[in-house]
Amino acid sequence: MLIEELTQALERFVRESPQNYVGDGVALVPADVGERLYDTPLVKVGDAQDPLWAGMKHPEAVGPLFRTPEEWLPGAARVVSYFAPFSDFVVEGNKNDPTEVGNGWLYARVEGQAFLDNVNHFLEQWLRNRGYKAFSPYSSPEFQSVFEAGTNPDIADKKLSFTSNWSERHVAYICGLGTFSLSKGLITERGVSGRFGSVITDAPLPVTVRPYKGLYDYCTMCGACMRQCPASAITLEHGKSHRLCSSYCERMRLKYAPRFGCGKCQVHVPCERGIPGRS
Repeated sequence: MLIEELTQALERFVRESPQNYVGDGVALVPADVGERLYDTPLVKVGDAQDPLWAGMKHPEAVGPLFRTPEEWLPGAARVVSYFAPFSDFVVEGNKNDPTEVGNGWLYARVEGQAFLDNVNHFLEQWLRNRGYKAFSPYSSPEFQSVFEAGTNPDIADKKLSFTSNWSERHVAYICGLGTFSLSKGLITERGVSGRFGSVITDAPLPVTVRPYKGLYDYCTMCGACMRQCPASAITLEHGKSHRLCSSYCERMRLKYAPRFGCGKCQVHVPCERGIPGRS
């Protein structure tokens, strides 16, 4: 089947690409050279006509800036979403200190995201080579996002804040990869520690049946991520404050330039490597 071939090609690309490993030119210390950033990806497929896409335009979801798969790619049939789990090198290295960010996490957040952009383009080309249309919004020049209101001059509505025209986490939720956590991460069967990517296509791939109904079905609201957060940005009552989290990450950007990161809410938590309460 096409989805099996796609998944195998994706796994091979992630396993073999030099960009998924720390190179001499970027290593902060010699011992990091050759360490892997991402493990084998988890792949799910969403229906481009799912009514949940329109709901992402609501202010309480992603917001009015969000564009549906059809708006990105006319004739869209499916959305391929994947979760790339962080390697043990990335995860375990971020547990050593409650405030210092591990080297692996820093690489994964910056060089690792550049690699996932290449993964998205690889999937685009793989599908196009087989005669299908394919487009990755996040990895395209058309992707737009804004943090604090008014900080992106390309966005006309200066009141919009902490939103984008394509959200990989929300896409992954619709495609069946997992549900949200108190920290606003997405808990998958492989846990919350990792990053997401996606490609829209007209290929007739089998749609994943979502094994959940609610936004927070996999989260036990245990508060572990709240206790881990060095920015005090997470509360049981209100979840994560994007503003406090963003402000703290900006301080980390200054501290670790040209890299940045935090990720403390994704380590030392029950959902780190799986769904809490499930073997």
